[in-house]
Amino acid sequence: MAIDNSSYNAIMREYENIRANNRAAQVRRIEEVYEKIPEMKELNNSTGSVAVSRYKESLKSGRLSINDLKNDIDSIKNKKEELLLSAGFPKDYMEITYDCKDCKDTGYIDGKKCHCLQLKIRKLLYAQSNLENILSKENFENFSFDYYDNKTILPGQNMTNAAYMEGVKRFCEKFADKYFKINASKNAVDTALEENDRRNIIFSGNTGVGKTYLSNCIAKVLLDRYYSAIYLSAKELFEALVKVKLEKSEDQKYLLLIEEVYESDMLIIDDLGTELSNHFTTTEFFHIINRRVNTEKSTIISTNLSLDEMRDIYSERVTSRIRKSFMYIRLFGNDIRAKL
Repeated sequence: MAIDNSSYNAIMREYENIRANNRAAQVRRIEEVYEKIPEMKELNNSTGSVAVSRYKESLKSGRLSINDLKNDIDSIKNKKEELLLSAGFPKDYMEITYDCKDCKDTGYIDGKKCHCLQLKIRKLLYAQSNLENILSKENFENFSFDYYDNKTILPGQNMTNAAYMEGVKRFCEKFADKYFKINASKNAVDTALEENDRRNIIFSGNTGVGKTYLSNCIAKVLLDRYYSAIYLSAKELFEALVKVKLEKSEDQKYLLLIEEVYESDMLIIDDLGTELSNHFTTTEFFHIINRRVNTEKSTIISTNLSLDEMRDIYSERVTSRIRKSFMYIRLFGNDIRAKL
């Protein structure tokens, strides 16, 4: 489960607050009942008295009748329910209520995370990802091949662009499904893509051919499985780095963002090459890539640049690291957004 301790503790404090609020609400309902049904307070306290009386009797007789005790308690319970109903209250009005009846607002069932805790973690991961809204639209289920040519053979690929994208999508699904354990079926596209079992992908191609869309598809699978993922445009990434490392900003927004850049399970850098490039951005880009590769964190990069163009902008050291550690996937076609 890829959330840090502070985030987990915050969720657990939320459960504590839920339980405290529900207990307080129960107390208010009980006081309301006592005011309307004065005899209920004595009756409500009589369960303990009955248990004590039965226990004292058992000490004298040497025999404790569980059935007698149960019958006494059931009789009191029935009387209480009759009084509540006659006064216009639901028969369970004095009982504590739960936001989640399955785990009773603890987050766990038999030591395993309840569905409500899993949902809270998923919401937190989505909120941190910068992808919370877009992933309901951009996911594998909504991926369409209608925007890719299915008649003309791509140069050097011996297949149409639509067929090529079928192979790319299939690879990306398996990449996400196995979380970096690639197990692609054998065909021309898949064989080319599975040469190395790598945790990183670089999507290259013209504007609007599906690079960001595929990145988001993979991110959704990971987020739904409770891995952390964060999306940043190259411009956003390097602006945050400037704030923290050059301007020495102590703004928590930027400090936490840079922490996620290094520590999240998946980092998506979109539109690499559109930022203002200089020695600082080149150096920091290498540090990010190198550290994430060394710590086996995944990175997905989308760019309009070829590897040669990346070398000219970011240096041979950067592109050498990318060549060794990234799956390079070239996408073809025209701008899909112009067809929408």
